[in-house]
This record gives sequence, structure tokens and C-alpha cells, in this order.
Amino acid sequence: MATLNVDTDLPQITPPQSLAGWRREFCIELLGDGAARIFVRAVELSSFKAAELKRAILFQRISPRFTDLAGCVAALRADLEHLAETAKRIQPDQEQLFATVTYDHACWDRLQNGIDHWSRR
Repeated sequence: MATLNVDTDLPQITPPQSLAGWRREFCIELLGDGAARIFVRAVELSSFKAAELKRAILFQRISPRFTDLAGCVAALRADLEHLAETAKRIQPDQEQLFATVTYDHACWDRLQNGIDHWSRR
């Protein structure tokens, strides 16, 4: 059974911040050994996939209207747990220069679609 640590605090973005390009991202930090931390963060600039993979964080941009993290996690729990259970921490090498984690890419694709769907409800 996977361990999902969910930080339910949703950072607020003010209208001036929104106009300046701030956005929120749904994030999953894959900790290994079947554990993951789920949180939402506010970022001024878009995150870069390679930089976040070094930290074992997968992220998906979410709608500013997204307010129900607990409901989203509950709806996607099976895929979130599968992703956490199948993720493995690795040492970067020639073939994996940027990633410190391997994970089920098909599961992450399903989660991205589910997060998009949930945030647009």
C-alpha cells in the first residue's frame, strides 16, 4: 500500500500576481519506497521538467479555479498510489542524466488527464 502525504494548503494568487504570470501547479514528489508527497505550489515562472525530475517532482499546471485538492486526490487515488508504488529512485547515469526517479509514464499520463478534468469542473 502506498503512502500519500497530502499537503492541503492551496497557495492563493492575487489578481496582480495572475496578471504578472504567476500560476499554480499540482505536484507529486516521488519519495521512493511507495511514498509520495502531493502538494500545490504557486510559481512565478513555468517549471522546467528536467530540473524538477532531478528533484523527483512531477507537476501539472492547474486552473486558477482549482480549489478541491482533497476531492481530486480521492478521485485519482488508485492511479496516485500506483504511481507511488512503481516509482524507484535511481542514480543519474549516461542514459538518465536528468532523472533521479523512474516511474510509470502511462500512469502519469492518465493522472495528468484526470487532474486537467478535475480542475476544469
